Amino acid sequence: MSKKKILSTDTVLSEKYSFPSKLLGASLIGEEELKELGDVVAQKSPFRFYGEGNPCKVREFEKNVNSYFGVKYSLAVSSGSAALFCATAALGIGPGDEVIMPAFSWYSDFNSIALTGALPVFADIDESMNLDPEDFKRKITSKTKAVILIHYQGGPANMDEIMTVAGKHNIKVIEDCAQAFGGQYKGKFLGTIGDIAIASFQNNKMITCGEGGIVYTNNEEYFVRAVRYHDLGFVRPAFLEQLENKELADQSKSFIGSQFRMSELQGAFILAQFRKLPMLLAECRKKHQKIREFINKSKNLSERPFIEGDCGITLFIKLPSKSEAENFSKLLEESGVPVGPTSFCSNIAGNYPVSTKKMAHDSIPPFGQGFPGEKIIYNAYNDCPNTNLIAESYAAIGIGPLYTDENIDYIIKMIGKAEKTIFG
Repeated sequence: MSKKKILSTDTVLSEKYSFPSKLLGASLIGEEELKELGDVVAQKSPFRFYGEGNPCKVREFEKNVNSYFGVKYSLAVSSGSAALFCATAALGIGPGDEVIMPAFSWYSDFNSIALTGALPVFADIDESMNLDPEDFKRKITSKTKAVILIHYQGGPANMDEIMTVAGKHNIKVIEDCAQAFGGQYKGKFLGTIGDIAIASFQNNKMITCGEGGIVYTNNEEYFVRAVRYHDLGFVRPAFLEQLENKELADQSKSFIGSQFRMSELQGAFILAQFRKLPMLLAECRKKHQKIREFINKSKNLSERPFIEGDCGITLFIKLPSKSEAENFSKLLEESGVPVGPTSFCSNIAGNYPVSTKKMAHDSIPPFGQGFPGEKIIYNAYNDCPNTNLIAESYAAIGIGPLYTDENIDYIIKMIGKAEKTIFG
């Protein structure tokens, strides 16, 4: 590990270290991925359903996911966004429906609702930085059909309360596990508690194949609808053989679909990555715990409310105000500590292209909704007054699986120095 002096003289932090990458699965890429890709090249079959050889990587990955998470059905797709589109299609979301989602989220979640013609409704987050069950409850109307919740940076949302509210109002639950693949809540894997779940395999996510995603569920009808939506309305033999109710795949019943298939190249890469997930989680959780134990002894600092099963990929430190959080983050950054989460969300209710109430389809309405020229109005930025207040009061430290004990000790040392600088 290299050591060098920092240039800044306005801080008590005098040493700067270089850290391994805080990327997760991407930092573990090696010979295992190359070997799986070599199999695809040898088979000359990069398309998952047929070829000159025997394409099997994507299907093997889906089987592994089913076994690991204890779910009946999984569907590998081309991206996390594609997985969200398939999930909304699986639930039959469309014009006239409302779908609640946290304002602190990502554009893919918003797009998966808006592009169906449904109305995205923003709700606040709570101190977990996930959907606030109370604001979720307040935003429900007679048109609410579903809720998308995000287990932000590996930290589980309050599933007990969210599921209770959803069940009372017959609202379907989509779990976005893009940043929490492998996380748990009270002994259950995230993604297995709601009605349907998705994960992303983009470069910053838990495991990666560059781009890629997966949909998983225990509901056979939702699975079939997702399958059809991801492949031009078809149900190919690889999926038909998994079904108990073959009538769900009746091709005489038309179903509009897109083209979100995962290739064998993606499947081979993510198959190798998936085998590394348990080790990745164990390493990150161990390091996360060590830093938490230090913070819990502090008189001035606290952590994001911890729920057992957190993936341990980012440590969030609570400060009294936005300015103090910014100063704390700056001090850590100047000392070389990897500041910031391993992947990002933001308050998209205040950002382009969502921006304000004026964000609308001005001329071309979604499927069957409105008429040309009619504006479809989305919820206002001020509907979620707590989101920025909460999110901006945290300093974040990403934790990579390759961090050494020495790296973690250094982070702890610099947290202590930054605390002393700010609080005396």
